[in-house]
Amino acid sequence: MSTSIDTTDSEDAVSHPAMTLGAGSGRMLDFIQQLSLNERDAMKAMLGDQVSSFFDSNNRLRRDQESSVEQFDLLAETLRNLTPHSDTIPANGIAYRGSPAWVTADLLLKLQEEAHSRRDQPLDRMDHFLGCGGQVADALSVSPELVEFVAEHVGPVSPTGIASYLYYDQAGLGIRPHVDTEVFSVNLILMLRHEYEAGSEPSATVVFPARSEPEAYRLQIGEVMIMHGSSVIHGRSLVQQGEDIHLLTIGFNRIFPGN
Repeated sequence: MSTSIDTTDSEDAVSHPAMTLGAGSGRMLDFIQQLSLNERDAMKAMLGDQVSSFFDSNNRLRRDQESSVEQFDLLAETLRNLTPHSDTIPANGIAYRGSPAWVTADLLLKLQEEAHSRRDQPLDRMDHFLGCGGQVADALSVSPELVEFVAEHVGPVSPTGIASYLYYDQAGLGIRPHVDTEVFSVNLILMLRHEYEAGSEPSATVVFPARSEPEAYRLQIGEVMIMHGSSVIHGRSLVQQGEDIHLLTIGFNRIFPGN
C-alpha cells in the first residue's frame, strides 16, 4: 500500500483508496468530511476489499510488522469514519449483548427447529453455509416488538426483512473479517445452537476495533448481540473438529433525518 496521499483531488483518492492510508488520522477525517455520500460509499467499498489482506488463513490479524499494524488501524478507523453518523456508534460497534425478554422459550424452540429443518436444503456455501430464514424467522425480522427493541439500542431503524440462518458445522468454517454494506448496517445475531468438544477453544464472533485489541464474543444459546456491522471490521474464528453452530442474523438500517 502507498504511504502518500494528495487529498486535493477527491475523485482521484476515491478511485485509488490505497493512497488514503498514508494521510494520518486527522487529515483523513478532514478529507472524509469533504466527500458526498456516494463518494463515501464508493471509497468504503474499495477500502473494504483490502481488509482480508491483513489476516492470515485462520482469520487472525497479522501483527508481524509495526507498519502493518498502523496501516490496519488506519484502515479500520477510516472505514468507521466513512459510516454515516459514526460519532454515535460505540468504538467496538457493539450496541447490545444479552438475553432479552422477547426471546421466549417457545420462540427459541421454534427458531431452532426451523433452522434444523432448513439445514438439509440446498444452501449457499462460502466460508460457512447460508440459508434464507423460514416463516418464523421472517415474521420475527419485521415484528414491531423486535424493531422497537433494536431502536432502543441504536436509534430509529427500518427492518430490511432479511433473516438468514448461518451454519458452521464443519471444521475450518468461519467468516473472513470484513465490514457490512450500509444496506445491512445493523446486524442482530441470535445464537440457536453451539456444540463443541470439551477442552477445545470454541469459535467466536470477533470484532477488530481501530487501535484496540480484538474482542471475541461467544454467545450462549438464546443470547442476542446487536452490532453496527458496517462500521467495524468483524468475522468469525474458525470452528474446530466436532463443533456445530446454528445462528440467526437479521438486518436493519438506521434512519436519520433526511433519509
